[in-house]
Formats: sequence, C-alpha cells, structure tokens
Amino acid sequence: MFKLAPLSAAIVLAVAGQAMADDSLSTQNQFGTENIAEVKQIAAPLSTTTQNQLGQGNNHAAKQEGGNSQIQQSGAGDYNAGYAEQLFEFGSQINQQNAGALNNTHASQSLGVENTAQQTQEGTGNFSFVYQDTQTGSQGTTLQYGDNNRAFVEQQYGGAGNNALSIQAGSGNYSAAEHLNHLNGQIGIFQAGDDNWAYGDQREGQGGTVTISQNGSANSSEVWQDTQLGSQATVTQYGQTNESVIDQSFGDGNIASITQLGGLNAIYADQYESLQSTTTLLQNGQGNVYYTYQNGDNHVLTVTSTGDGNKILASNWKGDKLGGQFGSAQRAEINQTGNGNSANLTQADSNNELYFEQNGSDNLLIADQRGTVNYATGLSNGVGNSIKVEQSGSGNQSYTWQLYGDNNQASIKQADGVNVAYVTQGGSANQALVDQSGANMTANIQQFGAGNQATVLQQ
Repeated sequence: MFKLAPLSAAIVLAVAGQAMADDSLSTQNQFGTENIAEVKQIAAPLSTTTQNQLGQGNNHAAKQEGGNSQIQQSGAGDYNAGYAEQLFEFGSQINQQNAGALNNTHASQSLGVENTAQQTQEGTGNFSFVYQDTQTGSQGTTLQYGDNNRAFVEQQYGGAGNNALSIQAGSGNYSAAEHLNHLNGQIGIFQAGDDNWAYGDQREGQGGTVTISQNGSANSSEVWQDTQLGSQATVTQYGQTNESVIDQSFGDGNIASITQLGGLNAIYADQYESLQSTTTLLQNGQGNVYYTYQNGDNHVLTVTSTGDGNKILASNWKGDKLGGQFGSAQRAEINQTGNGNSANLTQADSNNELYFEQNGSDNLLIADQRGTVNYATGLSNGVGNSIKVEQSGSGNQSYTWQLYGDNNQASIKQADGVNVAYVTQGGSANQALVDQSGANMTANIQQFGAGNQATVLQQ
C-alpha cells in the first residue's frame, strides 16, 4: 500500500536556508498573498533551485543534498502546494508545475542515481505524488489534465532502471503505481475520460511490466503481480463501466492480457502458484463475464467473446463450478460469438487440452477433464445447442461437432483409459449420449436432420 507522507510534514523537513555549497543557485519569485518558499542545498555542486509562485496561499519547498541536482517548481492559482527533495542523488531532476486551485504535488528521490521526477497539473483540486527511494535510473512521471484527478507513483527499496508513468486526461480519474523490490519493472497508466479507476502493483519481481489503458468512463482496473519473475500484464478498456482484475500470484514468466470493448463487462484472471502461465481474454459487447483461474505449470487460456451476455466460468473465484486448469501443461481456448453463450471449464492434472468455438445464441458448453493427457475439441453453431463433456482418467479424447441447426444436445462421459468419442450433429433437436468406461473404447455418432436420438453405453 502507499505510505503517503503528509505534505505539511514534508514542508517542515525542507528547512529554510541559504545554499551551503559552491556552484549552487537558488531563484525564488513570489507574487500574491501568503506565499512561502523555502530552499536548502547542502554540499551540492551544480545544484539549481527555481521556484515561481503566482496567486495566494501557495507554498513551495525544496531540499537538495548530494550533487548534480535540479529542482524547478512553479505554481499559479490558489492554494497550490509543492514539495521536492533529493538526497544522495546524482544527475537527478525534479520538475513540478501546477495551475488552478487546490493543487498538491509531492516528489522525493532518496538514494538513487540518474533519477527523474516530473509532475504537471492543470485544473482544480488535483493531487499528485511521486516517491522514489533506493533506485538506479528510475523515472516517475505524472501528468494531469482536467479536474479532481489523483495520481500516485511509488518506486522503492531495491529496484534498478524502474519506470512508472501516469497520464490522466479528463476529470475524476484515479491512478496509482507501485514497485517494491524489483528490477527493470515498468508501469504505465493511461486514462482518458472521466471517473476511471486504475491501480498497478508489482511486488518482489524481476523485469515485470504493467500497462493499463482506459478510454471511456467509469472503468475499473486492478493489476497485482506478486512474487513474479518476468511477468507482464496489459489491460485495455474502451467503453463504460468495464471491470477487470489481474492477479499473477507467485509465478514465473506469467503473461496476462485483458481487452474490453463495450460496457458492463467483467473479467477476473488469476494465475496462482503458476510457472510460465499465459492468460489472454477479450470481450466485445455488453454484459460479458469471465472468471478464470490457473494453478500449476505451463498453462495457456485464451477466451474471446463477441456479442452480449456471454458467460465463461473457469474459476473458483466466483461461479457455478470449482476449477480453471490445475496441474501442468494444460491449454484451453474458447471462442464465443453471438449472445447468451455460456462455457464452464474444469481441467485438472497434466496435459489436458480443450479447443472450442460457439457461434450463435444461447449455446452451452460444460467440460470437465481430470487425469492425464485428456483432449476435447469441437464447435457449436446455431441456437440453443448444448454440449457436456466429462473425461476422467488418462488418454481420453472427444470430438463434438454441432455443425448447424438449433437445440441439439450432446453428452459425452468417458472414465478411465484411452477412450475416443466422435459426435457430429446437423439439424435440429438431435440428442446424442456416449458413456464409456474401461479402456480402448471408440464411439462414433452422426446425426443429420431433426429429432434424432442416439445412446451408446460401453462398460
């Protein structure tokens, strides 16, 4: 979480005084009423401080200690406050500007090398904060255009070459970025529109990247990459009232990407104790919902929905079913086009794969694969088709094709062994059921027309 030092306490720390070293330059310009400017430069060759204030009730403070530093602060309007501090820095620069009323900026760079902090505020009541601690080559930038925007950038402790960027255009936007013990991590937050909410967090990791882009109104996004190594998360939101959360927990080389176009879409993606897991999600339309969860090794999940009211539950976060790929080397790809399609997926241990595609409206797929080396694929075209696949044991394979028509149903259940099931349906109101137990069984059902029924049971 962010540990924001109060601005008043920060200004108290910046003790007023003259420059204490050679090659230092301090320039202060004040116009208006109740302006306060304070400068302290200690053993800081080539340091430069310039503070400009215009208006009333403005308050600026600067402190430099180390060398090669520059602080430039400018304020215009009412009740602006600025604070900048550079401690054991080399080649560091802080540039803070604000215009309007009730603006508040705060920047601090502690022990790093070649650090840069830049803050620009326009509008009324904006808040901006940059904090960089023990870092090398770090950069923190927040730009705010509009009214009542809030931005946080915090890079701390062990990092190296870290970069955090927050750009806000509009009103009422909230963005935050935080690195902890990390190397080469980058966070970029871009907000255009009103009332968007974004948060990024990279914990212990190495080489992680978070990018959040929001264009529209009232979109919400959170990214946490916990104890990650080379993790990457990308969230893009276009429209209104979209919600997305990415959590990559303890992983190694995890990648998660979320794209939302439309409104009232919701995605939650979680890769728990995962290695080399990949999640790619895309929503285009209204009222689409995904919940997904991956735990284990080498997982890949790709979900795409186009239309309205599509629902995929492959998660134990929320939804109808526990699950969402546990084990190793699993892969699931689900593609839904149309309205009201629903998919519910569980894959358990090792080498399971599912590829599926649903075109039309109100199609339903429920798949449960447990054991090792199970494989299921197929497609469903039409309206109101239903496919249910359940495979347990090892080496089972199912192929289900609903080529055309409406209200077709297929149910496949294979227990233990190397069973293979083929179901092909074309027409309307066809029903097929395959139940296989044991080993090395094969079933093939083809239905064309209307109202066909077939049942195969092999024990």
